[in-house]
Amino acid sequence: MHLRHRIATIMLLSSTAASASPHTPPSDDKAKPALIKLRTELFEMSPDDAVKALPRFKALCDADGYPLVGNVLHKGQDQQMQPSRACKLLNPDRRP
Repeated sequence: MHLRHRIATIMLLSSTAASASPHTPPSDDKAKPALIKLRTELFEMSPDDAVKALPRFKALCDADGYPLVGNVLHKGQDQQMQPSRACKLLNPDRRP
């Protein structure tokens, strides 16, 4: 019985790494500073202004239309434009 638990644990841990999305953005400390700055500019804009200026933020997205930086998470600011939303708006045909 003990051997079964060990095998199950190994299987679960090994499958977790394999199931990570290939489109997961790097952490902020590994992202390019210029992209972090651009993300900050996007986040500080009103949602309407951000939508109007979306082409300016295309650099936040990779060739497949996924964000190259993570979202900014602050309590009470869920209406702000995030890189994930901007990339989705710029690339509506990307695969989920």
